[in-house]
Amino acid sequence: MNSAASPNPSTQSSLLAPSASTFEWRNIFLCEPGEISWQHSGIDVLPDGRLIYAAPDGSTLVIEDVAARTREFVETPVHEMHDVVSAEEGIWLCDIGHKYVLSDGAYVDKFTPARVVRINLLGEVLQELLQPDLPDYKEKTWSPTGLTVAPNGDVWIADGYSSYLVLRFNSHGEFLQSFNGEKAGLDFNCPHTIRCIVGEELNQRSSNGANMISGENQLSKTIASDSNDPHDELAVPDYELAVTDYELVIADRANKRLVWMRADGEVTRIEDDPLLTSPSGITRYGAGLLVTQLHGSLVYVGDDGHCRVILSGPDNHLEAGWPNSIDGAGVPVAPALSTSSLIAPHGITTSKSGEVFLTQWLIGGHVLGGTPR
Repeated sequence: MNSAASPNPSTQSSLLAPSASTFEWRNIFLCEPGEISWQHSGIDVLPDGRLIYAAPDGSTLVIEDVAARTREFVETPVHEMHDVVSAEEGIWLCDIGHKYVLSDGAYVDKFTPARVVRINLLGEVLQELLQPDLPDYKEKTWSPTGLTVAPNGDVWIADGYSSYLVLRFNSHGEFLQSFNGEKAGLDFNCPHTIRCIVGEELNQRSSNGANMISGENQLSKTIASDSNDPHDELAVPDYELAVTDYELVIADRANKRLVWMRADGEVTRIEDDPLLTSPSGITRYGAGLLVTQLHGSLVYVGDDGHCRVILSGPDNHLEAGWPNSIDGAGVPVAPALSTSSLIAPHGITTSKSGEVFLTQWLIGGHVLGGTPR
């Protein structure tokens, strides 16, 4: 699960650091023959254990009971749901505002308004967050790629395909702050996914000796409102900002790194191991993280900074047609899929029992499930 409220931190802490032999992989979702839609979805687990992810068409939410082998299909008001996040009250969807569609033998972008909405299980909109009024959006619109909900209800959004900002809203949908990654040494460059580390998970990392935020676990500070920098932790004058017992982890994909950040924007840890070639999706696993690499691998990042490959495939991202195949007429088509090799892993989540589920970014779509042996 990817929301701040789940999975249970104590359950996660009991999971051992995985290796390449930890999981037995199986197909959860395979496309129908002839499918031409390009899946670009995140994935999460509902409180009742069912999976949620986008069908290849981008607008249909799939609710899957893996054990019962049943699926429900829910129509939503979005066009290309990129991140799908289970929350205490509903499901958050990030619509990036464009989708690859087949036209005259090639895939081209079809543009629609980008949206961030919270829906119920019927697909009805309960809440919508609006693009903030920032200089970064004077000549372009946002394209939100990732979302997470903090323990206090704040909603954090990664605008990975437009401004490259991380945006903070309160639970009522009011915009609070933006961060550009400058405090991490480099401005963010495609902050693709954002996730919370909360409570016991954070304390577990501290006890393991990894970098930790300084000072007390509970701290509040008032951010001055006289700065001229629109990204200087400011949006609402004299707003009391709580730096609570959680951190954010950002998959800064084009910078090939993971960035840990407090709610006040202070950076507490950076990992840029060579195995982090294209970090895309993040999920908590034990004391570390499982991180999909779009260029064809799944990497475990330990709390000690050690990284190891869990599952991989050939890195073909520079080849013509990747991540798809090309037919005899030169048209991109769904590639051959395997449970033992990855092509373009994208979203990822973990169940309470330690099962791992990931999506792949390709024509037709693919969802893999990994069960601990």
